[in-house]
Amino acid sequence: MGANAKENIVKVVVVDLTTEDYEPGGGFFFRATGGGAIKYCPASNTDAQAITKTIEASAEFKDPEYCRKIFKVGTTATGIYAGFGV
Repeated sequence: MGANAKENIVKVVVVDLTTEDYEPGGGFFFRATGGGAIKYCPASNTDAQAITKTIEASAEFKDPEYCRKIFKVGTTATGIYAGFGV
């Protein structure tokens, strides 16, 4: 996604990690209203290749990394949203 990434997001959903990992079956971008760590898998990585990244709170989708899963264990960020784009 380029400089106008937020214009390419066509659907946004709340990520619920209360009982299980978030894995919607397709790629997405993420942001969080409460900063913290997010453990996730980029679209082409296996679960064993998961990445943990600390992000700042944001009202916009700033990170262009396309991912497929967010892990419940290892994620401390709150108010996480998944954005699906074109």
